[in-house]
Amino acid sequence: MKRSPFCHHPGSDEIVQDLAQAKKVAKKIGFPVIIKAAAGGGGKGMRIARSLVQLEEQFGLAQTEAQAAFNDPSL
Repeated sequence: MKRSPFCHHPGSDEIVQDLAQAKKVAKKIGFPVIIKAAAGGGGKGMRIARSLVQLEEQFGLAQTEAQAAFNDPSL
C-alpha cells in the first residue's frame, strides 16, 4: 500500500481483473469492501459488498455500470 498523509483503508493498488481476483483481495483485507470503477471520480460504478455473496452479486453490476458511464469496465 502507498503512503499517504490521509486516513485510508487497505485495497488494491492495481486494476482487479476478474471476480476471482476480487475475492482474493476481499479475503485478504476483509469485508466490507467498496468496488469502484477505475475511471471517474467516485459514485458511478461504486458498490459496497459486505460479504462474499454480495461481492459476487455486485462485481458484474459495477463493471457494467463503469462500462456504460466511462466506456471502461475496469474496477
